[in-house]
Amino acid sequence: MRYLLSHRTTYTYASTVDSAHHIAHLRARDFPGQTVSAIGIETDPAPALAAQHIDHFGNLIDIYRIDKPHTRFDIEVRAEVDVCFPAPPPMATTPPWEEIRAALNGDGFPVPVEASEFVHDSPLVPSVTALRDYGAPSFTPGRPILEAARELTSRIKADFEYHPGATDISTPLATVFAGKAGVCQDFAHVEIAALRAHGLAAAYVSGYIRTVHTPDEIALRGADASHAWVAVWCGEEAGWVHLDPTNDLVAHEDHVAVAWGRDFSDVSPLRGVILGGDSHSYGVAVTLVPTG
Repeated sequence: MRYLLSHRTTYTYASTVDSAHHIAHLRARDFPGQTVSAIGIETDPAPALAAQHIDHFGNLIDIYRIDKPHTRFDIEVRAEVDVCFPAPPPMATTPPWEEIRAALNGDGFPVPVEASEFVHDSPLVPSVTALRDYGAPSFTPGRPILEAARELTSRIKADFEYHPGATDISTPLATVFAGKAGVCQDFAHVEIAALRAHGLAAAYVSGYIRTVHTPDEIALRGADASHAWVAVWCGEEAGWVHLDPTNDLVAHEDHVAVAWGRDFSDVSPLRGVILGGDSHSYGVAVTLVPTG
């Protein structure tokens, strides 16, 4: 599926901002199953300094310094992206989850080195005993990892209410789990915590989802502005498999990935430091148009 993507964020400040530094994770990246054929970012005001960088996880980031006094900041990314995530192998053919855990541990010398860093706690996904207990029924002895992870994904979709406004990015993971309500980033963090509690590697993926379908198709849940899901390491042969607990899906053609990391804090779309401005409001407008 080919998409035309537009993502525009507007900040309006109560008083003048004298200078600002921004870091943006807005450029969709190439990886197996996704190709970015065109992409560009525009800002208003124009930056005094603009630089691109690749972060630790291979994500494309833009760094801006704005020295001109301003009361509004607009940033828009436009891209053309082809998406067709590879189909994972049959679930029953993937290795037992204990075998994956052992490889990721490796007695201090893990075999999949790059995957092993996604086993550990991260700022927004600390260890939560209740989430280990929640995941345990799916990870029975000898069960193939993808079969177990898919069941966990389905259970999260069934057990949690999609409720915009129930949480924000500062809501602790334990509180999200206790309330059984939240949005896509919360559900991704819940699944990541349950997987990591069993010694497995799970990454947070930020991007977009096509929620508008024909009347004959099931409507997908997701924010108009963005979406988030999970990539779980299923061994050298299967690699990373992308699972969407908000919709109980294996990512295929409806998802467009932008960046990935340990949790949301690694891939926040836009963050920075400003001098002045007082309070602010912001708006986000996203269009994701399939073109063929």
